[in-house]
Amino acid sequence: MMWSGVRSGASRLRRWGPELTAGLTALSVGVLAGSLATGPAPASAGPVGTLATEVTATVWAHSPTTAEYQITGGYTANSTGNPVTIRRTGVGAYTVVLEGAATSGGVAHVVAYGGGPVHCTVVAWGRSLSGVDQEILVRCFAATGAAVDSRFVATYTNVRQIGQGRLAYFWTDQAVPTGLRTITHGYRYDSTGGPISYERIGTGHYRFHMNRNPDSEYGAPIFPMTHVTAYATGAVHCQTGWPDSREVWCVNAAGNPVDSRFTVTYGSRVDLLGRSTGPRFASGTLYRDTVRDGRISGDSYNSTLPGYGGTSGTVFGTNVGQYMMTFTGTATPFGTAFVNAHRGMFDSDPRGHCVLVGWSSLGADTQIRVNCYRYLGVPANLNARISFTTWPAG
Repeated sequence: MMWSGVRSGASRLRRWGPELTAGLTALSVGVLAGSLATGPAPASAGPVGTLATEVTATVWAHSPTTAEYQITGGYTANSTGNPVTIRRTGVGAYTVVLEGAATSGGVAHVVAYGGGPVHCTVVAWGRSLSGVDQEILVRCFAATGAAVDSRFVATYTNVRQIGQGRLAYFWTDQAVPTGLRTITHGYRYDSTGGPISYERIGTGHYRFHMNRNPDSEYGAPIFPMTHVTAYATGAVHCQTGWPDSREVWCVNAAGNPVDSRFTVTYGSRVDLLGRSTGPRFASGTLYRDTVRDGRISGDSYNSTLPGYGGTSGTVFGTNVGQYMMTFTGTATPFGTAFVNAHRGMFDSDPRGHCVLVGWSSLGADTQIRVNCYRYLGVPANLNARISFTTWPAG
């Protein structure tokens, strides 16, 4: 059996996770803009209506050249129980519509899917003009920085209650803050109750500050989960620092540092949607400098096991930057995966981004395949942070 980001056909869908073919066409770009300077809302305020108090969603957008389609199947879910629709508004420009899920605050993330050197950004999110739906605006870019049609995985949550561990998320409202900026707007949350702040250390280099993780029942903080997404209309991608350094670097397609807003989800003993009970989930990181005999080691947390462990990494032969992470005991028919590249302990470590190739169940375990690239699409062995949750399948 093989993984592939280009194989097609419905017969392979459940066997290997979400995989469909995609073509490329050129249309004029027409995404909503104009309100982005003041907040993530993708449109001017519409009727308030009845806002959902808590919304979570996972989206696998599988038809990048289709003008509009409603997603079916277990890889996409809206916690309100309503459908999810994707609208293509231009080359590489999409609006994700969580129908009947109008809400406030929260955090959105996106990652390119399919294996090629594509990266995607969040442009905005918020209530639709009708005041009924929740919308997430996404843009995707080729290695050159040009807009390109692409499959992607997106997530959204505004969860503000967890049963264990720690959950924090935020959106930075300024790309060039003055000094230490404390986030006071509604697009942030920390279950420890403390403030969240961030500062700009240099061009495209930021550090965020929040309370330390609480100790687990094993007497030490659990290995943290961190994911970051550039919040931008242009070809920007961001990556976090060493697992708990709480630093973010943002660059353009050529790898040059650029100032950018971004979104972050951070936590321990929670999944990437902020859920701590119910779904099985795991998060871990693979360290590029530990490759030995086709294996790559790392750190992880797995909700099905006590403490650390339950994770292994494989390098695909001599293929540079191609990894598979196996999470023990998390098998599910569907579920959702996510990946970011992250910096190492030293500035000399390669920088770049990672994309999802696919994920699947193998017996009781989940296998997630990712590809990593340096700038301009050059394959590279990078540190990869990978998360998986069995929600919505359970």
